Amino acid sequence: MKKEIFMGSVEHQLDDKNRLRIPSKFKKMLVGEDGHKTYSFFRGKNGCIFVMDDETLRNKLSYTANGSIRDSSPESRAIFGGVFPAEEDGQGRVTLPLPLKRVAGITKDIITIGHGDRLEIWDKDKYYEYISEVDYDSIFEKLGL
Repeated sequence: MKKEIFMGSVEHQLDDKNRLRIPSKFKKMLVGEDGHKTYSFFRGKNGCIFVMDDETLRNKLSYTANGSIRDSSPESRAIFGGVFPAEEDGQGRVTLPLPLKRVAGITKDIITIGHGDRLEIWDKDKYYEYISEVDYDSIFEKLGL
């Protein structure tokens, strides 16, 4: 079964206890091949937080574990030690891990974007600043759109 890809974005906020709800348009896609809805947070690129269903994450990390990063390297430890399984409460909220919140510079306003096989959670202002220099015309031309 081919998985759908994550696309689109949703602006939302953390509550006073650093909890968020994964937007429903994305949450329904955080399902592994076995049908279970488990996902994790980990440090992403460019100051965001990655969110990935655990099955996809395990597949990607197994490549790393099998030699693309030395087993005893600081990089390997940082990657494997920096995965935070999501634990939803009865209302579907999940607490954003504080180490990741700090790294991403998130305060309250966030944006969750779909990015292929994962979600990215950004501080809203930081995200819009990051993409402010994107040349959409060049991108569309390269894509043939």
